[in-house]
Amino acid sequence: MREVWQVSLAVSCIKLLLIPSYHSTDFEVHRNWLAITFSRPIEQWYYEKTSEWTLDYPPFFAWFEHFLAKVAYYFDRDMLNVENLNYASEATVLFQRLSVIVTDFILVLAVKKFCAYMKTSVWKKSKTSDESLFNNKSLIFSVLVLCNFGLLIVDHILFA
Repeated sequence: MREVWQVSLAVSCIKLLLIPSYHSTDFEVHRNWLAITFSRPIEQWYYEKTSEWTLDYPPFFAWFEHFLAKVAYYFDRDMLNVENLNYASEATVLFQRLSVIVTDFILVLAVKKFCAYMKTSVWKKSKTSDESLFNNKSLIFSVLVLCNFGLLIVDHILFA
């Protein structure tokens, strides 16, 4: 399973390089959701209208934003002010980008667990004597999932 960690490290390094890159209006959407879940009572989360970017995701995601907001407090308290529309300090950008990188760890653990399962069952049956790079199914699967360009664009340029 070393392959999974190696791919994860390589992808995380690329994502760290993207920290100062472009961010879209969805960056403000998530900043606003952090602010709403941090500074408003639960009953107001879905009714807060200060910004045009109202919280419109399912409750689990709202609670996830609430948890992230508690950490965001230590990066830049001003990002958690609902009235701070279009706020994007360096600390806020850093927090949003790092929060995606850290939560990607859940995906890495899932890929690692899947590869371990497949190695002991399905992939073991189809084992070939060829030890080439292209027969390392864990590496191929890790690259395909963890280096997914769509996730990179959505998580690190669009939302964060």
